Amino acid sequence: MGRKVLLYGNKNQRATCVICAESVAVLKEYNLRRHYETKHLSTYLKFSGKFRSKKFESMKRVFESQKNLFTRKFAENESVTRTSYKIVHRMAERGKPFTDGNYIKKYMMEAANELCPEKANFFESISLSATSVLRRAEELGENIALQIRQKARNFIWYSLALDESTDLSSTSQLFVFICGVNLIFQITEELVSVCSMQGRTSGEDIFMEVHKTL
Repeated sequence: MGRKVLLYGNKNQRATCVICAESVAVLKEYNLRRHYETKHLSTYLKFSGKFRSKKFESMKRVFESQKNLFTRKFAENESVTRTSYKIVHRMAERGKPFTDGNYIKKYMMEAANELCPEKANFFESISLSATSVLRRAEELGENIALQIRQKARNFIWYSLALDESTDLSSTSQLFVFICGVNLIFQITEELVSVCSMQGRTSGEDIFMEVHKTL
């Protein structure tokens, strides 16, 4: 009966041992009995009857408490990371320097300490250092590029638009925009590339940059 008392089945049809927290992949009687008898029988054989059931209920409460704590902590960490990405996204939209993350964090902490000090530790854990903002911006850019590539595979028609400007260092920047439509008439319009063109900007140079983008 050890398999019924010390192994706790969950909704995913996997049994988790409330003693060692190991999972039994196949929810069958032989597997459960084998796990209990090979790892815990000698220690828990002395428990029987109502005392055994009480011991199991106690272990199950501790196990569920630990599981809920882990789930809640995971959700909190996920929220903190998602918030960091959202802030970096807004910074990128407005062309703000990466170092502005430090100022945003400073003002955010002042507001948190004043309005909800009990939640200040969550705001403190949002990483907005220049290095973190740079990494987040790169990851967002890679994700956008991946989405565009996936959508472009399904285009049946597309058009390109080019624009050229000069940055503060007098370097020519070629912007390549794409507008495409798929079979179900979903339209995608995106900036797909910013090409820094050193030296000449002849028609052939522009063509080669567009060719590389495609």
